[in-house]
Amino acid sequence: MVDLRADPWRPDFGAGAEIGFDDELSQAAVDVSVETTDWSRGVIVPPCDPEAFCFVDGVMRSELRVLATDGDKRAWGLVGSFAAGGVTCNGTATFTAEDDAIGRVMLLGSRVEAPTLEVSIGHSTLTYRSHPVADDSPTGLRRALQRLMLSAEQTLAARLSSESLVFADGPLHLDAGAAKARVVGVVKRMVRSYLPDEQAALLTHLKPGERSPVFGLGNQVLDRFAWYVRLIDGASSWHDLAGLVRCEVRMELGLEEAVRIADLVACHLPTFAGRPGVDPRAPQNLTPVGALEARLKHRLGSAVLISRALLTHIAKEAA
Repeated sequence: MVDLRADPWRPDFGAGAEIGFDDELSQAAVDVSVETTDWSRGVIVPPCDPEAFCFVDGVMRSELRVLATDGDKRAWGLVGSFAAGGVTCNGTATFTAEDDAIGRVMLLGSRVEAPTLEVSIGHSTLTYRSHPVADDSPTGLRRALQRLMLSAEQTLAARLSSESLVFADGPLHLDAGAAKARVVGVVKRMVRSYLPDEQAALLTHLKPGERSPVFGLGNQVLDRFAWYVRLIDGASSWHDLAGLVRCEVRMELGLEEAVRIADLVACHLPTFAGRPGVDPRAPQNLTPVGALEARLKHRLGSAVLISRALLTHIAKEAA
């Protein structure tokens, strides 16, 4: 008999776990013995003292797709915006980096060079800097916008790490100069299972606040320490991978510091788990991150007004 279990994420946001079980182990480099060879039980962490944490995330929005023409040259483009920000939690929550500028770009295939696009909305002017891309397919343009957003996130995370431990949403993409920054990447969507079957079996048995042993992870070459943490108890209808997040730090921090941070994360991160029924990606989408996303989307401005202003500007130029 087939046993069905639900994913707690709302379907229009994808799924919290999308692992292909037919080929479970990816081609990534993995070392499951860096902390211990005993994966028979989860690591139980003792209570920790309260401390401040900062959560960093970014948002992006496609404003308008365009076709640029220069003589007999043509290229597809995308006008878009992105923003990164942080929220510090220390008994209260405070938004940080509020004075950081919103990124606005016009991504164009490199066959066409275009000047900066300036669009008036009321008494304000929005400036979209022209940014050439090699791949001007719809997917390529979206990826280019995403890379700019991720770069802004990681730069901000490294900057704020001098004040407290920083949780960055998603895998780490820190520059070499920030490799020792105290930044934890929190990956909420399980797309690949990096662990062999024997070690992966532990994940379904982790209790809230328990973590897996720390393991080495990288793309062909080990470059980060990673571990899994369960945030909350799952509902009886959920599948047994729901509520898990993968956390990672750069290997330059050293194993001792990585284990210390892993214990700290397992102790405190479940406190910030998203609430099912409130957040469509709960519990992996952390509550501070959900609030930060809403704040950043507001800072991008009205999508309707900006789209209308862009169309009006293009119509005037065409006339």
